[in-house]
Amino acid sequence: MSKLTPVDLAFLALENPRRQVHMAAFQVFRIPANRRRTFIPQLLEVYRNSEVGKPFNQKLKWLDKGVASWETVEPDLKYHVRHIAVPAPGRMEDFYDIVSFLNTSLLDRSRPLWECYVIEGLEDNQLAIMIKVHHALIDGGGALKLLEQSLSASARDRSIRAVWSPVEKPPGKRRSSRSDQSQVQKLLKRMGSLPSSMLDAGLQLADLGAQNLRLRPQKGSLTFNAKPTPFNRTPTSSERRYANCELPLQQVKAISKATGTTVNDVVMAIIDHALHQYLEQHGEPAQKALVTMMAMSFRSEEHGAGGNQVSVELVPLGDPGATLPRRLQQVHDSTTRIKQTSSKIPTAVRQLYSLVIFGTGTLPEFSKAFQSIPNANVLISNMIGPREQLYLGGAPMVAFHGLPIVPPGIGLNVTFATINQDICLAVGAAPEAVEDPYNLTRLMLEGLDRLGTGTTGKPARTGSTARKAATGKSGTRKPVTRKSGTRQSGTRKSGTRKSATKKSPVKKAVNRKAAPGGKKAATSRRNR
Repeated sequence: MSKLTPVDLAFLALENPRRQVHMAAFQVFRIPANRRRTFIPQLLEVYRNSEVGKPFNQKLKWLDKGVASWETVEPDLKYHVRHIAVPAPGRMEDFYDIVSFLNTSLLDRSRPLWECYVIEGLEDNQLAIMIKVHHALIDGGGALKLLEQSLSASARDRSIRAVWSPVEKPPGKRRSSRSDQSQVQKLLKRMGSLPSSMLDAGLQLADLGAQNLRLRPQKGSLTFNAKPTPFNRTPTSSERRYANCELPLQQVKAISKATGTTVNDVVMAIIDHALHQYLEQHGEPAQKALVTMMAMSFRSEEHGAGGNQVSVELVPLGDPGATLPRRLQQVHDSTTRIKQTSSKIPTAVRQLYSLVIFGTGTLPEFSKAFQSIPNANVLISNMIGPREQLYLGGAPMVAFHGLPIVPPGIGLNVTFATINQDICLAVGAAPEAVEDPYNLTRLMLEGLDRLGTGTTGKPARTGSTARKAATGKSGTRKPVTRKSGTRQSGTRKSGTRKSATKKSPVKKAVNRKAAPGGKKAATSRRNR
């Protein structure tokens, strides 16, 4: 058995029926035409009879005084691997309804904290695999790493490997414990312990306090230093709303090269621009720069796949009235300053600071006094995925999308991951914070065009079809809106590319909204 770290325990403590703290994502694969009848049976046979490795074979075991450890068990794969189908004709609208509903319920804590859904019957002979896994079990970077290892770069490789199968580590000399892990990190992993280097922790906390009192120059954003916006309205139920879009990686790189910034800076500036545009459209413009809670990974090869190797920082973004090029420069200055400061802080202290941020984020739920002084306005995280076309048993992966977690104190999460030649961007929101996340993705795509024109002299996406797809004016079916009580769901006809080898220039923005309950929503149509 191994004890949970404080960060892992925090994710368990933060969860309640209104706030899920599991990660979820789905991949869409196109089944080869000559294997339509045999592919799914073969896939299920492998998935339900695979050996299960860490962290998927670990179950919670609670000890005294709220301390927990991971206990190694043999998971029941008939329970963990589910097989369902989208009703004919396999419309993507119906698929998104199913995915949103599946993501509403909490994971069973009496079992290993993960579930896998094999969803067949999608249009264009496509298959989806959705995986839910608790954030206490693994972080996003580790999950993407395991996903990549379960797939193949060859279309001729027909072998199928489950994400939860054990991974053989390549032989190599491991560094000694003295250089591999500081005494501070060792002690932090023991529950109830504080960092042994109290001098380091004290100096860092004192420095933060001096910045808060304006006695020292402010290096970043501090706790309770953001101004409240509609994005800080926390959920009153388990209902969630989702939207996705794709940004061409090469075009984002062209902007970053032309401006001397990073890909991460460019995407964050586009997101920041869209958030300000959204607030202005709703008559509630921001009075100062928005603050993002930015996830930063320090995972290395030596950490393996399990657990959380991540910290968070509070990063101020661009001024409300800034132009897009100016906003990009402000974001770049903030992230550079935060990274330089963070790199000098011991990992254990960074984790301790992250716990403080997460913990104080729950205070507005208990006291209205804290609703006027939130930590941040939005959570933004970035992950690096596979950079090549991948296959599952010869079936090409044609789409990857996440269903982001809504954190405490914030009703909005924007997560993006680099997959192949695209940046797959996903929005997850409480309906109280963002009524229409599809509109946010549309504004992001428009911002990408404007930033490309202003920095490289040409739109970030070539051709007018991409712009039309973002605004719902193309020849494809317009977004469908579904209503059932407070539940709504909308999407385009398809959120995937038509070909794995020849990409369409059209980047689609799709919208999915989840709510508790399993009633079939009535269908109505309207133009956005």
